[in-house]
Amino acid sequence: MTAPVAGAECPPRRYAHTSVQLFRFSAVSWNAHRIHYDAAYAATEGFPDAVVQSTLHGEMLSRYALEWAGPGARLESVAWRNVATAVAGERLTWAATVSSVEGARVRLDARILKADGSECVTGTVEVTRAG
Repeated sequence: MTAPVAGAECPPRRYAHTSVQLFRFSAVSWNAHRIHYDAAYAATEGFPDAVVQSTLHGEMLSRYALEWAGPGARLESVAWRNVATAVAGERLTWAATVSSVEGARVRLDARILKADGSECVTGTVEVTRAG
């Protein structure tokens, strides 16, 4: 990868979480709220399917930022705000813009977008790129 510059757009990453992924993430994160793994229960609370966990959104912001930064990159910080709900099977897109570069440390303004382009999550991720 070439050296990042402020204002550069990162290549987007498209994905969708399965109900199995949401169940497993609930298990490993000790999140027992049924809306995250029981679609029928989520429907009783007005959701069309199991709801993606807030912390899973943070994990996805971090995962794709590290992937973008390349082998050996180190996560320095991540912060995010959920602005809309996402559910199992929903098509999502990770997108980010380089907001600052200080040596090997890069700050990204990151977001997760819904299929219609609206924001689901907004945040920042700081990584240090290797060598």
